[in-house]
Amino acid sequence: PPMDSGDSLFYFDTGSKDENTMNVDKEDKISPASYGLVNPDLQSYLKNCETMLDDPKFESIEDRIIFVNNVYEEMKGFELQLTTDHEGSRILEKLFRISSEYQIRRFFSLMREDTIRLVIHRFSSHTIQTLLLLSAVALEREAHGETSDLAAGAEIEGEDEVRTKMPTFEELLLELVNTLTPQWAFLMANEYASHILRVLLLVLAGNPIEDQSNPKNSIKSKRSAKYVEDRNGEPINHPSLSIQRKIPDSLTEALNQLLKTTDSSINDLVARGFTTSRVGSPVLQQMLVLQSKKGTLEQPGSLLDKCLLNLVSDPTENARRDSALKLMIDDIVGSHFLQKVMELASPKLLQTLFERYFCGRLSVLSMHPISNFVVQSLLSNAKNERQLKTMIAEIQPTVGTLLFKQRPGVVRALLDSCIRLRAGSVEIMNAL
Repeated sequence: PPMDSGDSLFYFDTGSKDENTMNVDKEDKISPASYGLVNPDLQSYLKNCETMLDDPKFESIEDRIIFVNNVYEEMKGFELQLTTDHEGSRILEKLFRISSEYQIRRFFSLMREDTIRLVIHRFSSHTIQTLLLLSAVALEREAHGETSDLAAGAEIEGEDEVRTKMPTFEELLLELVNTLTPQWAFLMANEYASHILRVLLLVLAGNPIEDQSNPKNSIKSKRSAKYVEDRNGEPINHPSLSIQRKIPDSLTEALNQLLKTTDSSINDLVARGFTTSRVGSPVLQQMLVLQSKKGTLEQPGSLLDKCLLNLVSDPTENARRDSALKLMIDDIVGSHFLQKVMELASPKLLQTLFERYFCGRLSVLSMHPISNFVVQSLLSNAKNERQLKTMIAEIQPTVGTLLFKQRPGVVRALLDSCIRLRAGSVEIMNAL
């Protein structure tokens, strides 16, 4: 079901003031960046340039370089102001697409002055997200020494071009991680910054970044995708974004440190709140995926352990936890979180979840408009033949009813697991 409708059954409890833990109640201390109104003359100039940016058909590469350099020269000193302007940020995103890597690095470096306030701003957050995507594209070229510290046009204009040393993409990303990490929980709860965190995690891991042109796959929210469409923005669909990319060791280490720091510093109450937060849950799920790949997902006291109310470290009966997780199964956002947990869980954890929260309830949950998706994920991720046959035994008598009540997804998930594990097919076919 869609994640942006309905209210969550849970809330953020940010009462903890432990200095060693991350909290999300920092709005009173950090406000979005504000640099005043853009000069009308500059705004008019950029609007005129936008026509060329929308259809950048230059007669030669030299013409394009001259045009882009002129635009950057005109807005020099007003870059940050433009990022927080509705029309200015839109034009900047279009400009970045035909800018040199040197110009991207220069603009990225300017934003270091006020990073946190820029990432939580409605307009500048989109600008930063575009810069991150372009940085991901450039990282591999940089690793092979194919980027330049010359400003665009230097080779054309002669020997007098002044070289200005700019931080590399690797250095810029490392500094960004160091800046965002102490505020990570606060940023996860911010509707604009959370999308930046998701992109940053994918860039640091070198993982494929979903097709930006496909709204079903895009990392942008529905609101964000509509925002881009309204701005006539073109998605960044460079081939390297859709494949696994080679990442410098320093960024891999930075990611490991980020996950380790946030794992230990996000407190239990905030972690649980993120499981049902429309804004924070997608970031949380991405963090769990990365922890799973590193083998740290189910350690006692881990982020997942906190989210599941210590089910990993202490699976004994707990009435409070049982009540909370049963509510989460029916929650419009919490159900998405649990679907991801089913996908990542070890056989032992999946068995615990099944026995504690699904056994004896599969038929009822399969009929529910929200929890049936969690059941589908449970069935799709059965880890072995024994688990699968236990699930089949319970759900087999209701297969016909599920099809009649238009819940074919549950039956399909069961059939897929039968094929994958090569077990249980006879029982299902008999039920059908």
